[in-house]
Amino acid sequence: MTERVCGACGAEARNPFRAPQPEIAPDMDMRPGEPARSTLPDWVQVCPNCGAAAPDVSALPAASRAVAESDEYRMLSTSALEETLGFRRWALICERTGDRLLQAEALLQAAWAAEDAAAMTEASRLRVDVASLWDGTTDVELGLRRLDVLRRAGLFEAAEGWAVTMSERGQDELARSIIAFQRKKITSRDIGRHLISSALPPPSHSPHVSHGQRATTGFWSRLFRK
Repeated sequence: MTERVCGACGAEARNPFRAPQPEIAPDMDMRPGEPARSTLPDWVQVCPNCGAAAPDVSALPAASRAVAESDEYRMLSTSALEETLGFRRWALICERTGDRLLQAEALLQAAWAAEDAAAMTEASRLRVDVASLWDGTTDVELGLRRLDVLRRAGLFEAAEGWAVTMSERGQDELARSIIAFQRKKITSRDIGRHLISSALPPPSHSPHVSHGQRATTGFWSRLFRK
């Protein structure tokens, strides 16, 4: 059996956390439903030797060590909300090693953690950063998630503009339904959480959650690399 070690410093590393598969539809930014939702604090592990943070520290590039030893990284322990610290550390490593997509995921997860801690202003600030990292994406899934991020950050004009941009690209029925739902919420200045199933018409007499579970399958498997 291959020994698992931290990619940043080579110290012994534990196996990464594996969240249970969600049984409830995800939020519109693809935060998974329960029982996975409540396991958020366990998603990021921290190397006890160098302090590098990631869902799987053994997958970190060697360049992560310099980031983990930097003053900026260490200062996060005093400047970041405690509940978001692991995600913020991971995001900084992603930023410094050039992985913008994972940086955005880390910051969005930090926003979820801030929200769980009732730090709504912090959650909004983090979503603004996520929206910036995803600006201009042509990926439909990321585009729909960015639309939700903008709305929940209270950036209603930007959200409406992005909804128009996405609509003009031509979308499938599912995406059109989500965009139409989001535009109604933007008009009413709604910054609340909504399940993706809320935007989709139910199939016959089946519950909406069935849509949400199918929509999140690809995202969930990619995020945790199962």
